[in-house]
Amino acid sequence: MHEIKANLYPCRHCNESGTCTTGKDGASCNACAKVHELSKNQVYFGLSCAACNGIGQAEPKTERINKRIKPVLAVLTVLLLLGFIFSLALMQNPHFPEFLAFSGTLLGSITAYYFTNSKNT
Repeated sequence: MHEIKANLYPCRHCNESGTCTTGKDGASCNACAKVHELSKNQVYFGLSCAACNGIGQAEPKTERINKRIKPVLAVLTVLLLLGFIFSLALMQNPHFPEFLAFSGTLLGSITAYYFTNSKNT
């Protein structure tokens, strides 16, 4: 399995309890009701916190985005290159061998990066 390291910080929205009580008279707030797909014009008590998903520890959104940007870019690059390879092959483009050499190297590098066991993070 992959060892995913997360920097968790105490959730200030629920005061590390995991249950939202930031609404009026200790009720759950409208933002947590919206995440749980409940009506905003009713009062709810005991909803899990939407900021930390009920665990009392939150991971900043920028860290989550930074962790996901490399895999998303890799997948998009692979799909884009495969699309170009197939379209150039179907059109019988004279530059197909050069593009195939370039894209094959790039696809091999991406595959090697994500499927090697000796990662240094």
